[in-house]
Amino acid sequence: MILHCLLFAGVTIAPASSDLPPADERAWHEFIEWFAAQPPKSDPRELIGAYRNELIKRGTHAQEADQQMSVVWKLVFRRPEGAKLLWNKVYADDKPIFSEQPTALLVQAVQSRSPAAALDVGMGQGRNSLFLALAGWKVTGFDPSDEGLRQAQAKAKHLGVEIETINASDDQFDFGHNRWDLIVMTYVHTPSPADADRFWDALKPGGIVVYENGADPDNRVLKAFERFRILRWEDVMELGDWNPGQKTRIQRLIAEKSSP
Repeated sequence: MILHCLLFAGVTIAPASSDLPPADERAWHEFIEWFAAQPPKSDPRELIGAYRNELIKRGTHAQEADQQMSVVWKLVFRRPEGAKLLWNKVYADDKPIFSEQPTALLVQAVQSRSPAAALDVGMGQGRNSLFLALAGWKVTGFDPSDEGLRQAQAKAKHLGVEIETINASDDQFDFGHNRWDLIVMTYVHTPSPADADRFWDALKPGGIVVYENGADPDNRVLKAFERFRILRWEDVMELGDWNPGQKTRIQRLIAEKSSP
């Protein structure tokens, strides 16, 4: 499910099949071997896209290179070894292409709420978790990148706050039942109906989900959250938190689990 935070509009992460054709498995393992040796870079598209040039240099015909890249792009967000490598390299770069400030929607969403238990889905380096902790929230965050979690804990120590960090993807993480007053998921992936059901079960009555990402062209987000009370919905062309110098179509949602 989650393999973290790209601004790819409409990306819905699903578990990868383990029954790939042998040629696709071979292509994947060859990519991972190459990828592990690459230096950090904060733009995932450049980081992964460079592999096509490598394939061409190796003598792979363009059509076959494109086929192998389709396998790579399909699996890099779904397989744990791919997600961990990807986001560790993104977060290890000292020139990030994403905002290191908390998402403005989250700041606005919690202004009138008393601090309680919060979950940060795909927390990365912890910009939203740290903001919440400084505001008095008891924060748990998880992410497949141990480098991102390391940086988040270092920043928490510097700021004198505590956050709980867990190295996991969201198909590994136990969301629990009636556990959270707030779930925040920004720039991770387009939530599916199964994600929304999981959030509903994990939230306490009156708890909210705060979501922001590149827009899903099929508008699946609102449908996924149809059982929630929609407190705020936006679909706008604006500067996002990823590639912040470029305007893009952004969707924002604040949805409440209505009290029984």
